Amino acid sequence: MARLALQFAAASDKVSADVVEASEFPELSRKYGVRAVPKSIINEDFEVLGSVPDRHLLEAIEKAVAPSGS
Repeated sequence: MARLALQFAAASDKVSADVVEASEFPELSRKYGVRAVPKSIINEDFEVLGSVPDRHLLEAIEKAVAPSGS
């Protein structure tokens, strides 16, 4: 998932990605409710749990950046 997120970020200037080792940053793990990994957080409001196909993550990103009401 980390590699996929970084690939999306490299492909578009509208996407950025940070990869965090949950055990090294317990405060972030608590903030985002990380209980298992991988867990992807998009725009603070959307999350994707587990390792998912490329298209699933892309759809989550598109939903997260869509204007309200779309």
